[in-house]
Order: sequence, then C-alpha cells, then structure tokens
Amino acid sequence: MFKPVLTGLAIIKACFDNYGDDFGWKEPPYEYVFDKNPFDVISGTDRLRKEFENGTSLQEIEESWRRGLEAFLVERERFMLYS
Repeated sequence: MFKPVLTGLAIIKACFDNYGDDFGWKEPPYEYVFDKNPFDVISGTDRLRKEFENGTSLQEIEESWRRGLEAFLVERERFMLYS
C-alpha cells in the first residue's frame, strides 16, 4: 500500500548508506521552520531520520508501520461510501 513512499525512502536510504560521512541532511531553516531538520519537517517526525542513522533496514521501518496501518484501515471502513 505504501509502495511510492517506500520507493522514495529507499532512494534516500541508499544515498545515506552509500555516501556515509559525505552524506548530509539539509540544514534548517526549511520554509517557516527554523528549529527542526528539514527532513524531519517533511516526514512529520524525526523517527525516520534516526532510524536511517541507526542502521534500521527499510523492511524493519515498513514493519513498524504495520499496526498503525491496520488500525487505520479498520477505522476508515466507517467512512467508506464505495468499496
């Protein structure tokens, strides 16, 4: 279900993993946010960046979303008019 998101993350993770010390996150500010890493702002959390930095695999990241995704799919059923 999140294949476009995972594809984008795979590209970023590949760059992070392959460029090592030469890889750098964009420094703040990002638009109107001056106190957070721009990648954190775009992704809505610092969790993904920290997982990349800690060597978490893409598969582990995807798996960590499973519970929330399953809960969302159950909750959204109440609002689906057509399926």
